[in-house]
Formats: sequence, C-alpha cells, structure tokens
Amino acid sequence: MKRGDRRGVALIFVLWLLVLLGAIVAEVVSQARMEAEILSSLRSRTVARYSAESGILAAAVRIEALLDSARSLPDRVTTFRELGARLAPLNDVALGSGRFGVAVVDLNARLDLNRADAATLQGLFRQFTTDRHAEQVVASLKQAPLNRLGELAHIPGIDDSLALAVAPYLTVWSDGAVNINAAPEPVLAALPGISSAMARSAVRRRETGELFMTPNDPFGQLGGPPEGAGAASAPAPRLSVVPSRLLIVGRGWQDGQPLTHEIQAVYAVVGTRLVLRAWQERDL
Repeated sequence: MKRGDRRGVALIFVLWLLVLLGAIVAEVVSQARMEAEILSSLRSRTVARYSAESGILAAAVRIEALLDSARSLPDRVTTFRELGARLAPLNDVALGSGRFGVAVVDLNARLDLNRADAATLQGLFRQFTTDRHAEQVVASLKQAPLNRLGELAHIPGIDDSLALAVAPYLTVWSDGAVNINAAPEPVLAALPGISSAMARSAVRRRETGELFMTPNDPFGQLGGPPEGAGAASAPAPRLSVVPSRLLIVGRGWQDGQPLTHEIQAVYAVVGTRLVLRAWQERDL
C-alpha cells in the first residue's frame, strides 16, 4: 500500500473515531440533561408538596385561633360566615422558593351522598332532571357508598353534564348535617319540608346580613315531605347553624415550575379544635 493510501485510511479512521466520540459525548450530555430534569422535577414536586402541607397547617392553626376568640354562638356563626375573608391572606403565600394557596369549604353546606336519605337526594336531582330520572339515579346511588365525589360520573344514569350540575352541592365527607347559614338554595330546597320559596327566602335573608341562631329561625318546625314528593312523611333534616365538617384545600408549587400539588384535608370541628378525618393528595 502506498504512503498516500495509508494516510487516507488513517484519515478515515480518525474521522470515524471523531464521529464515535461525538456520539458518546452527545449521549453523555443527553443523559446528564435527563438526570438534571428528573432531579428538577423531584425537587419541584417536593417543594410543591411541602408548600401545600404548610398551607393546610397554616389554615388549621388560623381557624383554631379564630374559634378560640369566638366565645358565644353569634360570634361563632359570624366567624364561619366571614371565614373566607379572614383567611384571604393565605390565598397566595411565599415560602422560600415555593408558594401555597388555601381555600376552605363548609362541607355542611352540601348534601352527603352516603348519609342523605333517598328523598333528600331526589329533591336535589329533581332540580336538574326529571322526577323519574332522579328516582332512578338515586336508586343507583344507594346501591353502594361512594368514596370520592369523582365516582359520581360512573353511576348509571349520570352523564357528565348532570354530574357537573350537582357536584357543587354534594360531598362524601360530611356528617350529614346541613348548615342553614351556608347551604345554597338548591341544597335547602332539597330538604324535607322546605319548599323552593322557603329556601329562596332564607338565602335572601342571609344576603341582607341576617344570621340564623337556631335551625328553626328561617323554617319553623320541619318534618314533612320535600316539595314535589308524595304524601308520605319524611324524617326531619339535621340542621345546624355552624359547620361541623370543614374541607381545607391547599395547593403548593415552586416558582417557575408548572407542577402543582394539591392536598384536601377534612377536619371535624370539635369545640375550638379541628380534628383530622381524611387526607387526600394529588398532582395537578
């Protein structure tokens, strides 16, 4: 082989070696970048989770402090009525590189799918569908308890539109009582003995600033059938003037990162203390 040919072969060999080294370097860089992204994602998720948990704890401590200062029933009713405004400073809080926001839901402003009787649930569903369809849906609901509100859309006869319509008025985490100082009109109108007109009147009175101190304040003595039902009597609903179950929703995230972590914590209100009953987490 001539010297020029040997040089050509060597040049080709060197070029192939450079290509191979370039591929190896590119793979190493790609793996390093992927590992960096994984670490960044893990860090973002960790920051988001602990930010959300911090929001839950901050809200719980704040609520207990408010209850400690509410000595009388009118004070407690007022405290819960203004709870959203009093917790507004927790809507967006910086915590190092993380942030959290908190919302509180009065679960006694909703009907509990597992605890409410069939007549009450039918009273709610009738406001969004036909009487016959409402009866069929409630019969399916009573076959087995639901663990999550999201399971509602899987019940036979409930499509997405109906599930979305009734979801704001339902829960699976309440104790069955209905807070007349917070329940919206569809919830009140679903209760035995309360007509749509009575429910509307109670809501309007609340909107003027009136606070109900006893369950009989807006409705008198209850215990009859719900509007649109037959003549058969229904048990009197469990009414309250303050909540006994609160849902605290905490969302946390890291600045500059898209991942958000959500925690839903259900607390029983026992005197001036909150007692944890349920805890669920998810990434958004």
